Amino acid sequence: MTSITASMLSGLSGLRAAQTGLATASQNIANANTPGYVRTEATFAPRSQLGAGAGVEVSSIRRAADRFLATAAYVAEATRGAASMRADILDRAQTSFGDPAEATSMFGTLDQFWSALTEIGVDPSSALRRADVVSALQSTYTEIARIGASIQDLIGEADGRIGDAVAEAQDLIDQVAKLNDEIRLSKRAGADSTGAENAQSVSIDKLATLMDVRVTPQSEGGVHVRTSGGALLVGVRSGQLEYTPSNAPYATHGVIKFNEDLGTQSNIEPFLRGGEIKGLLDVRDKDLAGLAEALGGFAGALADAINAVHNENTSSPALSELAGRQTGLLGSDALAFTGQAFLGITDSAGVLRQRLSIDFDTGIITGEAPAASYSTATGDIDGFVAALDAAMAAATPAGGASFVDGQLRLNVGSGGGIVVQQDASDPSARAGRGFAHFFGLNDAVTRPQPLFFETGIQGSDLHGLVAGGGLTYRIRDSVGRFVAERTITISGGIAGPTSTWDNFVDELNTPGLGVGEFGAFSLDGATGRISFAPSNGYQVELVADSTQRGATGVSFTGLHGLSKAATAGRAQEINVEAALADDPMRLAVGRPNMAAALGTRIIEAGDNRGATALAAARTATRPFPTAGVLSAQSTTLAAYAARLGGEAGRRASEAERASKGAEAVASAATDRRAEIEGVNLDDELLRMTNFQNSYAAAARVIQAATEMLDILMTIGYR
Repeated sequence: MTSITASMLSGLSGLRAAQTGLATASQNIANANTPGYVRTEATFAPRSQLGAGAGVEVSSIRRAADRFLATAAYVAEATRGAASMRADILDRAQTSFGDPAEATSMFGTLDQFWSALTEIGVDPSSALRRADVVSALQSTYTEIARIGASIQDLIGEADGRIGDAVAEAQDLIDQVAKLNDEIRLSKRAGADSTGAENAQSVSIDKLATLMDVRVTPQSEGGVHVRTSGGALLVGVRSGQLEYTPSNAPYATHGVIKFNEDLGTQSNIEPFLRGGEIKGLLDVRDKDLAGLAEALGGFAGALADAINAVHNENTSSPALSELAGRQTGLLGSDALAFTGQAFLGITDSAGVLRQRLSIDFDTGIITGEAPAASYSTATGDIDGFVAALDAAMAAATPAGGASFVDGQLRLNVGSGGGIVVQQDASDPSARAGRGFAHFFGLNDAVTRPQPLFFETGIQGSDLHGLVAGGGLTYRIRDSVGRFVAERTITISGGIAGPTSTWDNFVDELNTPGLGVGEFGAFSLDGATGRISFAPSNGYQVELVADSTQRGATGVSFTGLHGLSKAATAGRAQEINVEAALADDPMRLAVGRPNMAAALGTRIIEAGDNRGATALAAARTATRPFPTAGVLSAQSTTLAAYAARLGGEAGRRASEAERASKGAEAVASAATDRRAEIEGVNLDDELLRMTNFQNSYAAAARVIQAATEMLDILMTIGYR
């Protein structure tokens, strides 16, 4: 009787095992086309009772997951996600530059400008030809502004997509953590946990496209999920991510906060090695920011080259008023010019009536009619302007000079004109630019804020920053972790009436109050530009600047080019001078002879020497400082424009190649993983046949045991 009972129990265990196998195979077949599904396998083990065989038992139902193939797939998917995001956005950035062969592109309109300058030599007095030059220049800067706006829009889009990706990642992290609890409970109860494990695997696969992950199985069930850099996304609890996008142009973006509720002030960005979020961060902070800086640098360099020549030229007739650019300087600043320049006053016919020789080395302005000398002995801008005003007033009743809120103005009233030129043998210079060029007295291209940042200020000049303003800097270490935030306010001693630029730089460099532990600000004595050099890999980012220099409306960072708005912003703020745009006859295409005797006509409507000089600016070699994606170099404006467009194209092509390569690797990793973890219908059908046969065999064992029991009962009953 005991052996019959054992046989029946053994057969019953076989039935149950076969049923489990059939259910597992059926489930696999039903989910053969379900994305992310990993086939399940039933594992069997022999049962024994008092050393004798007692059938079979289901020891476990597990997923046929391969940890190493899954890890390879996560890595490949994260690389693909980063590369695809970068390729998508850079392709659109490159497209915004347009086809160089198209007449409406930035390159095409610039070529039209140079061509129009050449053609103006045929008839320099032609209003139509001058209008063509001005129109082509306007079109060039309109196109530059459009490209600049497009790049800023892409930066804002990338930032917004980072916010969306972070929110999606947080949802997935929460799902993985929740499923961890479900898996552990199922395992403790001896229930089938493969359904929850499959759902968790799908969530991790999606998370891997957003950020690079590493998954570690836990003995009690569930997983721990980390980034490649080690940030624990899912452990005992789910990590908490937070990001607030900002689509404001030239904004200093925040960081992706990680577990801020724990008071760690952690930034997860340094711990990311791949994924869509990493790709978006790179394209926003490196590629697009670099292109924006390079475009702003080109816009400024083109304007500066044109203005340098235009300030040496004159229109016909000469302008009666010259209104300079916004320099950001104060009247108390040292004049700091060397060399000599000439200022000529003409009548309406272009006849030279007065010549003022300005000797910056001696501080003397000498007039010829009337003959007189005027001293700029105070050595500051106010003293110089006062002497120039007196000299001009002596030459013509309506003449005069003024310097108000950073802008120099010269005026001789109606019926006269003003011509300013350099001394050929000893040209004037402040921070590398001549008198008229530096003050922008006859600029063809303007910007509301400083166009260039070589200010020529001296450390002993009063900084002139209005009390109450301030600068806020955020400091991160070499791997991007938040270190400190410092605000330097114009208050106390630094707000005193005698506080100089040297004092202000010292304040900025004071450890604990400024940023002295993380780098150093310094003033270049040759150019007057203040720059910052970080130390030990620190990243010092400007968060806010509410300073203003006197009544100029120019901030500290705007004056010295220490913000993205000051440098990259030039692409969207530079354009043809408004009065010139309204009246193309103001275009200065003549080059007067300031060495001529008084009473000589020095302005001719047919003079094209100035136009020739403007056209020559295209092929003149000039230095270009480092600007975003373009390194420092000496080349021509034409070549620099081509390199800018070429760099945008090169980055887009490189990103596209990287994306295609990453896509191929990710597809191969996914296919290889599917071969091991996926469902093969032929194999499952074979398993079903085997389990059906096993079921039938177990049933026959039970039937045989039943028949034996019946026989024994019959024998015993008789």
